[in-house]
Formats: sequence, C-alpha cells, structure tokens
Amino acid sequence: MTSTTPPPRADRPRIQDLAGAVLAGGESEDLLDLLLRSARTDLTARSALLVMPIQEAQWGIEMVDGPDAPALLGAAVPPDSPIGLALEQTDADALEEVGTVEVGEETCRALLAVIDGAEHGVGLLTVLREHAGAPFTAADRERLDALAGLVALTLRAPTLGRSGDDLDDERSRIARDLHDLAIQELFAVGMQLEGLVQSLGSPGTVPSNARIRSAVATSVQGLENAVAQIRQIVQSLRRERSEASLSEQLRHEVGLATAGLGFVPSLRLPPHPAEMDAELPPEVAEDVVAVVREGLANAARHAHATAVAVSVSVFSEGVDRVVQVNVSDNGRGIDPSVRRRSGLANMSARARRHSGWADAINLEPGTMLSWRVTLPSP
Repeated sequence: MTSTTPPPRADRPRIQDLAGAVLAGGESEDLLDLLLRSARTDLTARSALLVMPIQEAQWGIEMVDGPDAPALLGAAVPPDSPIGLALEQTDADALEEVGTVEVGEETCRALLAVIDGAEHGVGLLTVLREHAGAPFTAADRERLDALAGLVALTLRAPTLGRSGDDLDDERSRIARDLHDLAIQELFAVGMQLEGLVQSLGSPGTVPSNARIRSAVATSVQGLENAVAQIRQIVQSLRRERSEASLSEQLRHEVGLATAGLGFVPSLRLPPHPAEMDAELPPEVAEDVVAVVREGLANAARHAHATAVAVSVSVFSEGVDRVVQVNVSDNGRGIDPSVRRRSGLANMSARARRHSGWADAINLEPGTMLSWRVTLPSP
C-alpha cells in the first residue's frame, strides 16, 4: 500500500493560535476546514473526519480532509462499526484508539475525540492512520482532544453571547436600512438605464447626445448615493461594536486571516502595544488596520505562501514620529505581467492622506508590502 500519510510538521500551529483564530470569528466552514487539516497534519494521519448526527441515533461523515474524502464524505456511520460503537459510549475518557476501520479495501487505525456541539448534537473528530504506521500515542490523544474542543467551539460560536431575538432584530434592521436606502436608489438607477436602453433600441427615435449624457450622469450620481448609504450602514454597525484597541483589532485581523491562509500568520507589535494604541490617532489607526487586512487578503488570494508575517512599529525619525506596517510572505512574488494592483493602490491612497507612501518589494522568495506614514504633531 502506498503511504498517503503526511510527514510530521515541526511548524504546526500552537493550540492557542488556533483558538485565537476560532475566537476571532469568521466563516464556520473555513474554520472547520482549518481544524480538520490541522488534525490530519499534526497527527501524521491519513485523513481526518468530522462525524455528526444526521438524526436520532444515526450519524454521518460531514467533512473529510485527506485522500479518503471521495469514499467517505456523506457516508452514514454503521452502528456496529468501531466509530458507531464509540458514539454509543457515554464515557468520553474511555475513547482510545478503537482498533481498525475499513476504508475501501484498506485497513486504518482510528483515534477518536468527542465533540459536544450543543444544539448540533454529540459527534466525533476522528483521524485515520494507515495500519502499518505507528500506533497513536498519549500526546496524539491530547492534541486531538484539544482540536475537538475547538471544533465544538466553532460549531457553537454563532449562538454564543447573543440571543436569537437579538440576532433577528439586527438582521431585520440591516435589511430594512438596505431596502429603504441603498436598494431603492439602485432600483431607480436601473429604471433610468432601462429607459435609456429602450430608447436606443427603438427605430426612428434615437435619443440626443444631451439626453444620453444626462441619463448616464444621473445614474452615476445614483450609484454614488447608494455606495454612500451602504457605507453609512457599515459605519453604524462598527460604531455599535464595543471599542477595541488597535492592538486588539490587529490580532483580530490576523485571526480572521488564518482560515483563508490555512495557517497562522505571525504578528509582531511594539514591546508595549498599549503605548502604540494611545499614540496613534483614530484616523491613522483605522488605516493601519485596513492596510494589514488588505495585505493579508492579498497573501491569501495571490501569494500561495506557506508563511506570512505582519510587523507594526512606531519610531522616531528626526523630529517626526513614524508608523510603519510590513506584511511579508514567502510566496511566488509579484507577477510582472499584472499591471493593475488595486490592493497596492488602496494602500497608497491611505498613505498619501498622512504624507506617507506604500510600496511592494520583491523578496527571495516572496513579497513585502510596506506602508509608512508620519504621525501628526501632538
């Protein structure tokens, strides 16, 4: 049998880093993908499975990371299988390596950890290792138990801290604001353009250039109004959130980026982050967060990197105080054939507002996005 078990990883994410990613929020499916991938690679397993109830006393395999996904994803768990029998146990501490599991024509070892998903029910995080491989150890069990706890937290996170009525009220308010403001404006733009298209298609009634210019100008103004209204709605949502310090917001952005990157980016802040939080004015702090977010998003979308580092520093340069943000990766670098880089253009625009600059620097390998501005005089 050809081995499909990944090699051991010395750089596996710390549990506290994965916990930070879960607590930072994000799409549940992305976070579950990250946790299953961690379970497979960290425990040098063949595949990792998420087993959850499909109805009373019946379980199914909801997610699979590894080569067994085509054979196992969506399959029901037979009650008399080792996994099915384990699900009937009430003592989670009694779960050990449960012998062997048949995957097609191959036999695998299985290690299980219980997941308490609250309203989602009780399930299992399971890793499979080829039978010829090394037995699971106590350290493997501890790691899997910790990951299972994070899976449970991810499943329960959407309902933590807020009641269903609160969520429904907020959704209703957002929907009402969008409908009454932005959507009505966009509807009017659509009507205006539809009338113009009809007049252009009618034989013998070609509209004048003045009418075309007027219709297009009105439509552009309507779109600008809609964008402004959407921004106001977003800003109102931000204001309703409890105020977080700059360093807390940066840690939050790094946590959110973990799911998209597939690993935990590093974050380096000044030795005393609270001093940076107090020194940077709100308009600069907002741009620092936006630049870090843009840099992480670029790395996730384009770099194909295995490591990303974020550095934020504040220092004196002559009589000025300067803040500098660097987001570097070890990915494939800047594609010279791509002329338009909207991410860098956005960063540059934010830098110019504070008499600063932004640039993309080639590394060997990878890229560093550097953003630097001068702080206003106190």
